[in-house]
Amino acid sequence: MDADHRGRGALRRPILEDGEASCENRGSEAREHELASHCSDKALKVILCLQFLEVTAFFGVYLSLIVYLQDVLHGDSASNVASVNLWAGVSFVMPLLSATVADSCWGKYKTVLIGYSSAGVGMAMVTTSATLPSLSPSPCAYCAPATLSQELLFFSGIYLCGVGLGGSKAVFMSFGAEQFDDKDDDGKKAQASYFGWYYAVGNMGMLTAGTLVVWVQDKVNWGIGYGICGLIVAVAVVGLAATAPMYRMLPPMGSPWKGVLQVLCARSRKVKLKVPDDATQLYEEEDVKNPFLQPVHERLQHTDQFRFLDKAAIITDEDLDQDGSRPWRLCTVTRVEELKTLLRLIPIWLTSAVYLVASTQAQTTFLQQGTKTDSLTGREQCLIPAASLTSVEMVCVVACVALYNSALTKPAWRLTALQLMGLGHATAVVAVAVAACTEARWLWMAEDHQLMGIAWLLPQYVVMAVSDASLSMGQLDFFYDQSPETMKGVSTAFYFVCISLGNLINSQLVMLVASVTTAGSGTGWFPPELDDGHLDYYFVLVVAVTVVNFAVFFALAKNYTPRRVYLALNSS
Repeated sequence: MDADHRGRGALRRPILEDGEASCENRGSEAREHELASHCSDKALKVILCLQFLEVTAFFGVYLSLIVYLQDVLHGDSASNVASVNLWAGVSFVMPLLSATVADSCWGKYKTVLIGYSSAGVGMAMVTTSATLPSLSPSPCAYCAPATLSQELLFFSGIYLCGVGLGGSKAVFMSFGAEQFDDKDDDGKKAQASYFGWYYAVGNMGMLTAGTLVVWVQDKVNWGIGYGICGLIVAVAVVGLAATAPMYRMLPPMGSPWKGVLQVLCARSRKVKLKVPDDATQLYEEEDVKNPFLQPVHERLQHTDQFRFLDKAAIITDEDLDQDGSRPWRLCTVTRVEELKTLLRLIPIWLTSAVYLVASTQAQTTFLQQGTKTDSLTGREQCLIPAASLTSVEMVCVVACVALYNSALTKPAWRLTALQLMGLGHATAVVAVAVAACTEARWLWMAEDHQLMGIAWLLPQYVVMAVSDASLSMGQLDFFYDQSPETMKGVSTAFYFVCISLGNLINSQLVMLVASVTTAGSGTGWFPPELDDGHLDYYFVLVVAVTVVNFAVFFALAKNYTPRRVYLALNSS
């Protein structure tokens, strides 16, 4: 009896007596309420302003990087493309590493402050490289490329910037979400609204970088352009440090991957055991913990999915003979359920990556369509460059976020995170289908040597803006809400990894289609002269891929089992 009681850890003696524990729980609730009260509107506005600065500085470097390598450092085309791709890859993978560090030891605020500071040092190096003549090659078309020392200074600077700002992206996003108390409906609605505005502000930052900052770099001076980016980062560092008292800062919850490894290790030790039919026979701790001594974790209910993992929580005689904690051979039900939750999220995350096959068309093939149209429109014959159509999409994204936040106040119109993601998948099908019809119309007009107005492309950009806003807002809210307690930071990092994976899938699909359609000496769907190609066929293929992906998402969402918190030990 005693051994069984000790082994299961079901009702261990509380650290405090009942009266003291009750008093401490009430005190803990009061402290939690006090922390939540720090999440003022002013704090959230500051967070969104800092995020705008971070995105503007990051894309101020990213969008013009290949031009600088070509025109200033005189690199060859192949090495320039490889350098940009490598830098972007490092920058968009860093969120995963930084989120792991933040959740494990540093905490989110400290991680972001260190990241911004390192990016400030990097921007100072880049600005110095672009400003001083001795640190850059001579400005002539046929001059020698940059020397090793010149390249070392510049690339060291941009990699410090990429690692600092790239690594801070996901951590700062989850830090903002951490300001809300999501235990009630109002907190969850505010959190969903925050993710929407975070995405909208990010789009405005990209728009600012792609217009004002890039224009200064190209038309005025590279040193001034990079200096503006450096000044923006410096303002972000000072702003983040000065506003520290207004934030709600939660302690690190521990390594997000340690629990996964513990469950897999414990399960491997008991692979031959049979999972009991009664889930109450599995191991779970129910200690009344002292909130002054350690963070208090939530406890998850058992689910029947992935029952083979439940073997990690089976209590054996060997477990009963051991004293103290033994997480590498016996895991709690909560720890097992955290891994189950992660396994449920991965397939949905992959559908979001495949969705990028449709979404990235707005920055690639849609722009190619624009270059073939008549850019003069209206009675005043206003010139609308094809590249400016992406600005229309970004403005529409902000409008969608505003509409969504208005809908949050009306329960009848409110959509869940999964419903928002479903809307994003469905409207992506419509957007690419509209693009296919527009391309077919252009080909028909081209036969009669007529030009199609650029305004015909606006509908597909507007619909794609609705799609991007819906899926991004839903994805960020869903993954943050459903992720295990120790993976809140990592969950937002997966959003950026998803973008990288989606772009990789799209590039491979384009290469495959080009290879197949040019077999047998054919012109293919993507010839140098697009008048001879069939971009409409490619759009139809993307529609088919997106429809299948939507069907897979719908099946996953319909059968998704949400995580269920059995008892929040730090709540009443």
